[in-house]
Amino acid sequence: MKHVLTIIILLCLKVYCKAQTPVIPLNGGSSYGAISGAYYKDTEDFFWQFEGTWVYSNNGTILKIVLKNKDMFYEDGIGINFYTDYIIGEYQYIKDGIEILNTLHNLNINHEEISQYNITGNTQIRGTLVPAACPECQHGEKRLLTYYTEPGARNVVGLDTEMVFRRFTENGVTKLKIWFYRVSGSYRVTWDGQPTDIETHLLPYGEYVLTKQ
Repeated sequence: MKHVLTIIILLCLKVYCKAQTPVIPLNGGSSYGAISGAYYKDTEDFFWQFEGTWVYSNNGTILKIVLKNKDMFYEDGIGINFYTDYIIGEYQYIKDGIEILNTLHNLNINHEEISQYNITGNTQIRGTLVPAACPECQHGEKRLLTYYTEPGARNVVGLDTEMVFRRFTENGVTKLKIWFYRVSGSYRVTWDGQPTDIETHLLPYGEYVLTKQ
């Protein structure tokens, strides 16, 4: 009985502490991550538009990406701990009928580190030039910046890659445009000091337009 009461008390304290957490708009300024215990929340519901299953198909190449919200994710920093919202995603890549990559199973795992997901992001970007040129974007339009990795390349020093997402509607069909590009190149060495031949990701860089399923 005492054990049950202890559990109930701890749960109540956890709920109480979360209720006392200051809620700060995620993209509301430059103080992100500066306040310990804060919850940096997607108060604009910006992420919801990217949730779901998206598919690109062209001449035997298929790219399937599944995105979902990761609300109130706990970030255990050095001295400052806080909560924040993320978009996370996983993918399947098929070329000429052969499956090259498939990380979709990883989406349902509750990782303690956000970097264990292969697509992650929570940053809005504005503008039509940086980091990916978007001449079709409207003035003030917001896109989503995310980070991309692959299971076989996440240990490669210097191989940093980003994806930018833009949702739009064309002829009544909901679509997602992706700018996929390399930020920096492989140093041909792993973080534990071992040499590697990995210089790039298996998914080709470029622009993709996916359709909502």
